[in-house]
Amino acid sequence: MADAEQLRQAAHRVEKWSVGWTLLSLALWGWFGYRLLRDDDQGYGTQGEDGNALVGILALAVVPTIIAAATIVYAQVLFRLARQAGPVVE
Repeated sequence: MADAEQLRQAAHRVEKWSVGWTLLSLALWGWFGYRLLRDDDQGYGTQGEDGNALVGILALAVVPTIIAAATIVYAQVLFRLARQAGPVVE
């Protein structure tokens, strides 16, 4: 039964990390969207360095999105393992 409680605690900890990664990825996607819409007025191919900045921001947004998705899945797996390990005894 102690194993189930340890799995639940680990799942809650990973779930908190997934929320953090999700918020970071949303902020970066918002930044990318803002820059894309702001630069869209100038037309594609005319921004020069701004186009490179957009690609960089896009790359920065993709990485925490993948990490957020992985941590969400990992937390769900831990919760299911805890559920299969047995009920909580208090």
